[in-house]
Amino acid sequence: MISILNLQLYKEPSTIEHVNSLAFNRTASSTGETEALNYIGNVLNENNIKSEVEHFNWTGPMRILMRTSYVLVLIYLLLFRMFLIIIAYFILKNMFERSRKISFVNKEESKNIFTLISAREMVEKRPLVIISAHYDSISANMPYKFQVLIFFIYRLIVFFYAVVAVVFSVIFLLDYFNIISLSNFFIILITFTSIGGVFLSIPIVYLVFIDRPSTGSIDNASGVAILLELAKIFNKNPLEKTDVLILWPGAEEWGLKGSRKFCKMHFKNLNEKYDLDKSFNINIDMVGTYIGLSNKSGFIIKKKLNRNLNDVFEESAKQLNVPLEIFNKVIRPKSDYKSFMKYAKKVKSKFQICYFHSSRDSKYIHSTSDTPENCSLENLNGCLNICHHALRTIDLKV
Repeated sequence: MISILNLQLYKEPSTIEHVNSLAFNRTASSTGETEALNYIGNVLNENNIKSEVEHFNWTGPMRILMRTSYVLVLIYLLLFRMFLIIIAYFILKNMFERSRKISFVNKEESKNIFTLISAREMVEKRPLVIISAHYDSISANMPYKFQVLIFFIYRLIVFFYAVVAVVFSVIFLLDYFNIISLSNFFIILITFTSIGGVFLSIPIVYLVFIDRPSTGSIDNASGVAILLELAKIFNKNPLEKTDVLILWPGAEEWGLKGSRKFCKMHFKNLNEKYDLDKSFNINIDMVGTYIGLSNKSGFIIKKKLNRNLNDVFEESAKQLNVPLEIFNKVIRPKSDYKSFMKYAKKVKSKFQICYFHSSRDSKYIHSTSDTPENCSLENLNGCLNICHHALRTIDLKV
């Protein structure tokens, strides 16, 4: 185990300076998100750290709602055999190049930025640690716990009308082939109820998420700041036998879009190049009024997030005398680590996860209360030192 006397503790104010510099709205696909990505890239460039930016598209809830309504309208036209309207629409839509590109709701665009810091010893199938922290933020119009409830209802609505769309298709086929006969009144009733339900869910999205001045400091400028300083530390003094990939994914708040895209594009190659059985992800999503480390989740049977990785981080915190709170949740918060867990299962590896999250600070996030004042410099540097110490410790055992 590395002695605390042999490891210089990080005490610089740069972490909180990063948080202050990122104190603006960074909603996915907005100019604010682009400004945040540029800030990360500039800091890396100033420290001679090569980074790579990858663009990706993703589908937001408004696009899903509109596409669902299109399907329902199309089914309605099919049920009433209004084929001429459908044919005329597709002819007009595809007649000109410009009209072919028209979409009522376009896909959203976002970006990932990452850097790879190679180990000193470039042996084959060496371990890899992926350190991740999303850089986008989100503004909400109501408390976080109420948001969770509202979006649970929203998902139920979307699921219900997806079922309705399937039922409509079956009804159309049965009626078309005269297997059953349905009255026009019944069809109209179902159709307008379905379309009305889809549009009723639009205000839910509008009421929950709307452009408001939210700095997203705890969630997750804190994680971005810690990763920037870790990148600088490992760039100057790499690990001996372990590569470090530092990733800032975008659009996390809209369903882990950035990390999912990254895993889809790279996980197969990472599995071929590295020994993922000895590799892991450190996901830092919220370091605010304290440092929290997720451990177990579940209603009755508590399932651990990893086998023994947390033990190393707890021991590092003790050696460094940094307060660290281990917590369990019935339902573990959704964050980018889930993308890595999913793809690790696909390649059948023993890839592990470490997840930093100040769970009680959720009362501040997605609102104007999520300000730099709630991010303690001591906690930011404490989390950074725990990660640095733990990684050096693990690297010695490789």
